[in-house]
Amino acid sequence: MALHRLLGFRTAVPDVSAVASFYDELGLVGDPVAGYAGTSGGATVQLDEGAFRRPLSVWIGCDDEGDLDAAARRLGDAGATVHRHGDEVRVVERATRVEFGLRVASRQEPDVRAEPVEPNAPGRDTRLDRRAPAVFEGPRPPRRLGHLVLGSPDLAATRDLLVDGLGLKVSDELPGIIAFLRCSTDHHNVALVDAPVPLLQHYSWECDDVDHVGHSATALLRADPTRHAWGLGRHFAGSNFYWYLRDPSGAFVELYADMDQIHDDDAWEASGRTPFDLGHIANSWGPEIPLEFVVPSDLDALQQAWAGVR
Repeated sequence: MALHRLLGFRTAVPDVSAVASFYDELGLVGDPVAGYAGTSGGATVQLDEGAFRRPLSVWIGCDDEGDLDAAARRLGDAGATVHRHGDEVRVVERATRVEFGLRVASRQEPDVRAEPVEPNAPGRDTRLDRRAPAVFEGPRPPRRLGHLVLGSPDLAATRDLLVDGLGLKVSDELPGIIAFLRCSTDHHNVALVDAPVPLLQHYSWECDDVDHVGHSATALLRADPTRHAWGLGRHFAGSNFYWYLRDPSGAFVELYADMDQIHDDDAWEASGRTPFDLGHIANSWGPEIPLEFVVPSDLDALQQAWAGVR
């Protein structure tokens, strides 16, 4: 795959210091300008001050100059205005008004992680005469930024630019509703949902396992219970455990673990890409999806704000 990882994204928020404080509490490392990352480094979230919350740019890593040239040709042939400078290609997607960029970047080595502890199960006692180690753990920073989900007023157009132009691959989709796209082996790095206005619907931080998700989310909720949005559950698309909270800007932050990994495109298409419908798109188990995930609570304010953007 010429594309190999998400490099990060930049978003505008009305109160940078409030979001930065939330990131500090979550245990992320960095600053608004350089970007915030998890303990494994990698993709970052950069913060700009703006009149209202809106996504600004998304960056994806590729292998070499040839990948940039190929993407620039595809985008140009499709009628997009392409900016090619040095080791990067940039294009503004018209529906979301987000600048998407490809940049030549080195591949990251996978994390070396401790082997998970096998749980006790019916007929299989693996932990004898002692408590599960996870009960002694506590909240800790997430590993890395895994993906973001953008709302688009023209989902098909946004999807086509990312897939046909930039070269992302489709992992799963429900046309007109949602599309899960990947630029790495993760099931999705960028997902798109239908929305009346452009918005950052949510972004997600990978944890080691479901206990890591639980400990970290619980600590944030003990400090402020109103942060809770949705969870705990397991998604159908992507198969991951999830727990969603609200950041101070109004976007949802997901802590997740156990995401589907796609290393063989043909094998995924043959046995992994399972057709789904509205009854299975949100989760396999867990609480029902909240209405505000479909209709943001601040939608009226966002629509008024976008009406003033030229």
